[in-house]
Amino acid sequence: MAKGSTANRSETFGRLLSGMVSSIASYEGKSTAIVEEELGAAMNVVGKTVQRYKAGYLPPNDQAVRLLAEAGVQRGFLGREWLQRFLHAARYPFADRLLDELCPAPQVRPRPPRVYENLPAPTYSQFVMRQQAFAEVVDGLQQRSAAVLIVGMGGNGKTSLAREVAARCLHNDNETPRFDAVVWVSDKDRPGTTNLSLVLDEVARTLDYPGFTQFEHDEKRREVEQLLRRQRVLLVVDNFETISDGVLLTWLLCLPEPSKALLTSREKHRGLWSSWLVELRGMMEAEAWELITERAQVLKIERLVGERAQLEPLLAATGGNPKALTMTLGLLKYERRSLQDLVDDLYAARGDLFDDLFTRAWALLDEAARRILLVATFFPATASGDALQATADVQGFAFERAVERLSDLALLDVQQEALNWKPRYALHPLVRALARAKLIEQTPFELGARERWVKWYVALAGQVGECWNDLSKLEIMDSEHETLFSVLMWASKHQLDNETLQLVKDGGYFFYVRGLWDKCSLADLLHFEAANRLSDHVEEIAALANLIQILSRQGNIPEATKYLNKMQDIATSTQIPADIFYEYHHAIDLYWAEQNDIEQSLEALRKSLNRSEELSPYFYIANQQWFATRLHQKGESVEARLVFEAVLSDAIQHKYERGIVAIQIGLASIDLEEGDIENAAAALAASIEIAYRYTDRKYIAESKRVYARLHALRGDIPAARASLAEAIDLFERMGMRRDLAEARQALADLNAGAAAGDAAART
Repeated sequence: MAKGSTANRSETFGRLLSGMVSSIASYEGKSTAIVEEELGAAMNVVGKTVQRYKAGYLPPNDQAVRLLAEAGVQRGFLGREWLQRFLHAARYPFADRLLDELCPAPQVRPRPPRVYENLPAPTYSQFVMRQQAFAEVVDGLQQRSAAVLIVGMGGNGKTSLAREVAARCLHNDNETPRFDAVVWVSDKDRPGTTNLSLVLDEVARTLDYPGFTQFEHDEKRREVEQLLRRQRVLLVVDNFETISDGVLLTWLLCLPEPSKALLTSREKHRGLWSSWLVELRGMMEAEAWELITERAQVLKIERLVGERAQLEPLLAATGGNPKALTMTLGLLKYERRSLQDLVDDLYAARGDLFDDLFTRAWALLDEAARRILLVATFFPATASGDALQATADVQGFAFERAVERLSDLALLDVQQEALNWKPRYALHPLVRALARAKLIEQTPFELGARERWVKWYVALAGQVGECWNDLSKLEIMDSEHETLFSVLMWASKHQLDNETLQLVKDGGYFFYVRGLWDKCSLADLLHFEAANRLSDHVEEIAALANLIQILSRQGNIPEATKYLNKMQDIATSTQIPADIFYEYHHAIDLYWAEQNDIEQSLEALRKSLNRSEELSPYFYIANQQWFATRLHQKGESVEARLVFEAVLSDAIQHKYERGIVAIQIGLASIDLEEGDIENAAAALAASIEIAYRYTDRKYIAESKRVYARLHALRGDIPAARASLAEAIDLFERMGMRRDLAEARQALADLNAGAAAGDAAART
């Protein structure tokens, strides 16, 4: 029978083709009639024939099906799922071959389950097992005590031991208890600043609940403790000896089960006597020999080390301290003296062992190496080579030579996650403290270096900025955002107001899209303070508008109200540029929308629409998209669709991918209300692909919430539940309370409906 006969029809094919035509029309800003004519011309038929295919009649030949499939993928941006269903409905022969040709399956390994940890990269290439100490720590973690305390003098390897135990606890290692997550907190970079609030924040961020950081302290503590009860978390607090927060100490000793705390300290803290104590002393002879052998190979000085029998005097002089041993081997390489001479000097030295070793190592450094070591203290965790070079003003070969010597002398730790990654550099706490003491003596150098440090990060943030049309630029900041935030704090503290404004304006978008909204809020406050000192009322309004938007999304209406009043007071006497005029009214829009007052939201947006023609393209698109969203929430779906469809072509033209996502989600919601499942599926597939590509959790969550409705309409209740569960998880992590409540209610309604259906079926 000919393929075009009335008996050869497929309603599914017709719906899929209709969705494809609508998708092309939306992306290319054309009417469906024009798209049908274009498709018909490619197949040598008239547009009405394409309408016949949309009614479910199958094309008369396979070439026509192929042309339509290519158009769906290349012009409609439809994915593999749509193409597979389309070819199956069209009864296309060898469908799998064409499927792989037009939409190849991604040739990647399945992503492993996410491991929630923030462990620092190891500074050692090979871990020297301290068998007895390792076993004692593991034994302590299996006891009822909430905390295990590793005590030992500086340089004895407490941090390395804690890190190795923690890393192994994340894997199915028979030697260690299994933990679901590890949270690492260290007081080494800013001694004395760690408190309970900061620890709660770090737990929330590492377990991927950054929204909790914006809660009031008591609520944040309750929510974090619930996380610690729901899973086995190992909380490691390094360098505890410098922490003076008694509330934190008490909290750690009462950590909710099944979670545990692992602490390192140079002293037996009186308040931690009830913890499980592990005393870490110097290395045993076999351990020290393993360390020395490995380090000598790295330094290429095996011939200078001698026999194992000569080790005893060195062990006695250093107390078997691993850091002292590695520093001594570095001195052995560069002082060109015998090991015995070095040992004799260590015996003769007066005062602190590390003061003596550092002084001797410092004398072996040239000016370039000294500058690099001093500026390394600016970085809170690790530094890239580029940032160190710029800050120290040491480039090229001089930098490479200096870094090699600093590493050989165990003054600078080199961290490299993988062979194809650039190395990053870190300081041991002892070295950091000694280098800071040297830095105090060189105030003019520090001021110049700080200026270069700030300048470099201003330039780095400038490479990202509000990258509306290229979100891949956010990757530039992934390994630098912690230092960027430190630079911002330093610039604000020292009232470098212009630099502060620039850092927030160019770096804030990263924190927003990545969902680090706690940093967004603090950055906005620093932005406001700098603008206030500059008497720049426009920037004050811009800062407050962004702050109000975050606070409103997280349901913190009392705080949002305080800043809203301040923003409106400033605006009464300020001439506001168009883009900030939009941000101002969008803040008011979100403020009222959070309280379900859509009429007030629309009123704010209508005011900003009065200046639409003055807006830059991305703000214009955002303005229209939010206006359509509010119309839809009010129930005016026809008007909302018209606005969404009109602005989608602008978003595509300007490659505004977050705008495309938001608009497609809005259109999909309207399609579902009208029963157009295929169009909704196509729009959602396009939106969530972009959201996943850029780890845009806000839009992943919103897509998943709409996907749940799609699955429910298809009768796939398990898939609907799974989508809602993922949306709920993300809304909770980001602290988006209203959205969280709505998603939870949707899940409850879904379950109630399914239960009622099951009951009806049984009767």
